Amino acid sequence: MWKVLLKFNSDNTNQEIEFSDAKGYFGGYLKIKRTYFNKLIKIIKITKNYSKDKAIEKVLSPEKENWTNNPWMLILVQDIEKEKNFWFLIKREKDLSGLLVAIGPEEFIRYNKSNSEAKREIMQIINFIITYYNKFKVIILLPNFLS
Repeated sequence: MWKVLLKFNSDNTNQEIEFSDAKGYFGGYLKIKRTYFNKLIKIIKITKNYSKDKAIEKVLSPEKENWTNNPWMLILVQDIEKEKNFWFLIKREKDLSGLLVAIGPEEFIRYNKSNSEAKREIMQIINFIITYYNKFKVIILLPNFLS
């Protein structure tokens, strides 16, 4: 399990959340193209359902290695109609693409472990976020060390 410590500067609260490593679903980390993030930025600007903030304080790998100083992006998604939550921990790469490193919350992890179509469904949700953006509420959290 990946562990992410969130520290919200707006109200000075802390929260630790756990994610399941995505290698188990994809046989590695799913690469997300740079164009995906460009679309996500545009959507943040045009809808009130999407927002971004800084809150990632610390990131620990399943081996307890400190990965905090990487360009992380945590996408917290709520499906408005189905009232389901999806969390995606993404590491941005130098070419501005991303790697889906981990997923959560626990309910979503349990569902995917018993689902033979987990890989396809996770990819579908990621794509739906930028296609059907009126269907979701999304918060994108970035590292606190960014200026």
